Amino acid sequence: MGLPGYAGKILYVDLTSGSVKKEPLDAEMVRTYIGGAGINNKLAYDLIPPDAEPLSPQNAIIIGTGPFNGTMIPGSSEVMVIHKSPLNGSFPHSNGGGYFSHFLKSSGYDHVVITGRSDKPAYLKIHDDDVQICDASDLWGMDVFETTDELRRMYEQCSVIPIGQAGENLVNISVTQIDKGGTLGSGGLCAVMGSKKLKAIVALRGTRGTTVADPKRLQKLVDEILNRVREYHLRDEMMKGGAMTMTSGWVPEGMLAKHSSALMPYPPNIKEIQAEIYELHKRSRRKIACITCPMSDKDRLDLPERGMMTYDTAVFAVGAIMTASPVFGHRAEASPLDRYADALRFFNMVNRYGIDRVYSFEGLIDFVVTLYEEGIITGEDTGGIELNREFDTLLKLTKMTAFREGFGDILADGVIGAARKIGKGVEKYVQNVIKGQFVIFDPRVSGFGPMQFEMMVYPGRSLGVAAAMGAPSYSPGWPMKELLKHADRCGVPEEAIGRIFTESSFNVGRLAKHGEDFFNLFNMFGQCHRLYISRFYSMKILAELYSAVTGIEVTPADLKLASERVWNMWKLLNYRAGFDRKDDEPPEIWFQPLKGVDREYILKDYFGTTPLTKEDVDRILDDYYDEHGWDKKTSRPTAEKLKELGLPVNV
Repeated sequence: MGLPGYAGKILYVDLTSGSVKKEPLDAEMVRTYIGGAGINNKLAYDLIPPDAEPLSPQNAIIIGTGPFNGTMIPGSSEVMVIHKSPLNGSFPHSNGGGYFSHFLKSSGYDHVVITGRSDKPAYLKIHDDDVQICDASDLWGMDVFETTDELRRMYEQCSVIPIGQAGENLVNISVTQIDKGGTLGSGGLCAVMGSKKLKAIVALRGTRGTTVADPKRLQKLVDEILNRVREYHLRDEMMKGGAMTMTSGWVPEGMLAKHSSALMPYPPNIKEIQAEIYELHKRSRRKIACITCPMSDKDRLDLPERGMMTYDTAVFAVGAIMTASPVFGHRAEASPLDRYADALRFFNMVNRYGIDRVYSFEGLIDFVVTLYEEGIITGEDTGGIELNREFDTLLKLTKMTAFREGFGDILADGVIGAARKIGKGVEKYVQNVIKGQFVIFDPRVSGFGPMQFEMMVYPGRSLGVAAAMGAPSYSPGWPMKELLKHADRCGVPEEAIGRIFTESSFNVGRLAKHGEDFFNLFNMFGQCHRLYISRFYSMKILAELYSAVTGIEVTPADLKLASERVWNMWKLLNYRAGFDRKDDEPPEIWFQPLKGVDREYILKDYFGTTPLTKEDVDRILDDYYDEHGWDKKTSRPTAEKLKELGLPVNV
């Protein structure tokens, strides 16, 4: 194709026949969908039947890079993956960093489509024109880290997307780590790989560079971004503490809810514990960065006092406290070292097996233990296992889940599937779950802001970060002046400001739509959207970067329209698979008081001043659909909106 910013080919691999096919990347597809998640959506719409069984050969694993991958743009490391999910039947996107996106493009491929099923364990090796389906029998049974190490020994320099035992055993809540650091696959990607007998995908460093249209213009833009990064007031500390620099204090009361009905008490010295754990983390940490990342947020963690070494990304460092809390069995007097060491033991185990800790497993364990404590299930239901909050019980259930042993075979299907298998009417006790995943920020505690609303409506899974990109709403209480400033940075058009903002508040649903438009561009370009990278980008800067890389001159308005087209295509994919307004509804438990240690929490707005009812949230959902141009009753994009965006009208 010869278009700057693109490798120019799509690689098609059929594991059943062993065939490998390479096709040119269509220029019209690039103009319409740009790349990354955009072209992934189009390929999934065309290639995966909406009624395909997720673990059948019909399902496809579609991997996509964007035009920023392979360039010097800071944070341009993300690779996008879409598939049909065995967890809930949706089409979720997932993304991860490392080196995979750059190495794949260096071999000449923008996208990879993997279908079929191998008759024996296999891995896919990609190196320039040499694409092979290789025997992985010796790798089968290895964990995520062991598989990566062995393939690196064989092929360094390479980047690896492996699966662990959870993927091999078709665990629906399985995930993986790209290059032992970039989490990928929420929604059961690894189970899909396991069903295809695909142990790993290995991208060797190729011989083809990524050309850009205007290198001098790009260099100038990159220098400006890096200067801002260097001046960032938290950067020096982040070089020491990684992502935990920002997240070590993200443990508001409510993160430790006992299955969403009551809050577990903290030790009285919780702030001191947090501070000591953070210091332990800095001392233990050896920083790792994805390619082109100036922030180095990945961690290798060495704890010689306990003879431990593992890898993790401490975005959700609250786990270090959660694992050491009454929810998971630690006594209040446990030392910070004991808490941190046990957290790392748990992280190491779930990461090696490949289990989704954050959105599935921790909430799932709390769910079944609560059922056991309240006598709703007994040892007869668990195969004789006593479910308690002892730390050893957590580790035991982790292994049983990864290998689908005993009661772990039930847990492996996720909370909805587990409740169905248990029977006895326990489905009615499933709380704070959206699209089969647990809500990680309870809005009764944090306030109902864009991030909390987005957990409801994000296609395919429960994820809040997309809407939070449109306003600095990771934390509550930002002043209106700052919210308006960030809305402008993220491309909210002037004509929409009056619909969204008043002098003292804003419409969460309407703002969320525009946050999605901004967030989605990162997924289309292959750009990291973590808050300490995305903060240095604006809609204007993204337009200038894309123009410099590709030579296709675009305005912020052009990009916003392209992003909206891609998001609507993704919505169509999921609507066609059966996901409509009912799947965007808030959990009923949000409208019940949450009991704290000395108070009750009720659902309130972002500023914590106005109580919200179910009817209030329904109206916000109506406004969100209206802002998108979607039908309020069904959530389907209207024919008028689809025609406006140039998308297929009939689903």
